[in-house]
Amino acid sequence: TIAQSVELEMDLRFEAAAAAEMADNFDGDDTFVIPAVDWARTGSRVLTTERIDGFPINDVAGITQAGIDPKTVVENAARAFFNQVFRDGFFHADLHPGNLFVMDGGAIGAVDFGIMGRVDKKTRRNLGEMLLGFLTRDYRRAAEVHFEAGWVPRDKSVDAFTQACRSIAEPILDKPQHEISIGRLLGQLFQVTETFAMETQPQLLLLQKTMLTAEGVSRKLYPDTNMWVLARPLIEDWMRANLGPEAKIMDTFQGLAEAAERLPRVMEDLEIGARRLAEGRLTLDPETVRLLRDGEDKPRTPVLLWIIVAILAVIFTYNLMN
Repeated sequence: TIAQSVELEMDLRFEAAAAAEMADNFDGDDTFVIPAVDWARTGSRVLTTERIDGFPINDVAGITQAGIDPKTVVENAARAFFNQVFRDGFFHADLHPGNLFVMDGGAIGAVDFGIMGRVDKKTRRNLGEMLLGFLTRDYRRAAEVHFEAGWVPRDKSVDAFTQACRSIAEPILDKPQHEISIGRLLGQLFQVTETFAMETQPQLLLLQKTMLTAEGVSRKLYPDTNMWVLARPLIEDWMRANLGPEAKIMDTFQGLAEAAERLPRVMEDLEIGARRLAEGRLTLDPETVRLLRDGEDKPRTPVLLWIIVAILAVIFTYNLMN
């Protein structure tokens, strides 16, 4: 509820926890700095962190006079934003200039972690494929991702949605690289939700708003470049690592291993059901009884046994690979 959201946002311990989590994610990365939380002096109404010294990220004159290359700052910003969204699935959702400071060497220091966003791994993959489809003008693939993700109902036309993607993207992608806005593209894409009965994705709406802010900041700092052009190689590398054959095999192994972990509970439930049936505490539908009787004379294959053997084999192989 809204009341719960407000209550969480007003409790500064949650903001401190968000800062600490992001600091862990960027541990060892000196291009994106998160101030350390002083937990001894932090409570529900007070948040204490270390001090960050730097120029506000929109102070182009100050940054330039300090001998810091604005292009380096934009590159660091693009990499940091990409890592937050795709690598970690946990991003700072309030990236206005008052929350970002340029430090020595072009490193970026971030503050104010009251508004954060999360994107699960499946959504990250879909988002990555969609963005890559738009950036490479493969509108068919960009459209297909929406259907595969369940964002657009399957009874809608893929061809029509492909045409919609093209109509939205072409006017934006035809602009010079430094004027391309993926945030604006996503915003216009969300506007066709009613036509294609698309489900609203709150986490993507928050991400789109954050993209627009980040793009505006980077464009003001260094107008001749585009953060998405800089991030494209990172997206492509991430896609290869997370959507390639090896990644899919590992996902399959992980899914089967999780199924194996649930197997004892399934067997226990089956045993309870069989016991209740034998005691007369569980009745079957007459049609089910008829089907069972019809199959009494047919040879039975120990399917469950083969399933168990297959799962154990997969677990053994998975453990060897790890």
